[in-house]
Amino acid sequence: MMEKIDLRTNPNLIIVLGEYIRSKRVEKGIGLREMAEHLSISPAYLSNLESGKHPMVNPLLLKKISRKLNIDHLKLFKIIGYTDKDTEELKKEITSELLDEIDDVEIGKILGRLMEMSQDELELVKQYIEFISKK
Repeated sequence: MMEKIDLRTNPNLIIVLGEYIRSKRVEKGIGLREMAEHLSISPAYLSNLESGKHPMVNPLLLKKISRKLNIDHLKLFKIIGYTDKDTEELKKEITSELLDEIDDVEIGKILGRLMEMSQDELELVKQYIEFISKK
């Protein structure tokens, strides 16, 4: 399993990120405790993140937050100043960490193979899945 990565970023951008996350959470009617429980972190940690008191941000946590709030994780990365190049590298690292978390070894292997395929190959796989799903 990969080592957990935390990235340092501009403190002012961390505050903006925290306010954005809090506003989206409140907009969706999700309580602080409920959100923290879903993310497997303490409510205090989430509160500190939302108030910009954490100088480090874990990209995998941002990915989980984005899924719960139904927002694009790349938007969260861009809020804290990551460039498109940075986000491509982060996407690879996060995807690798997510694959490591999959309990079913065979599904993890299949997803790993899918990640290595070209766009044309992925389109063929998609068509095949649609074909066998209709049976």
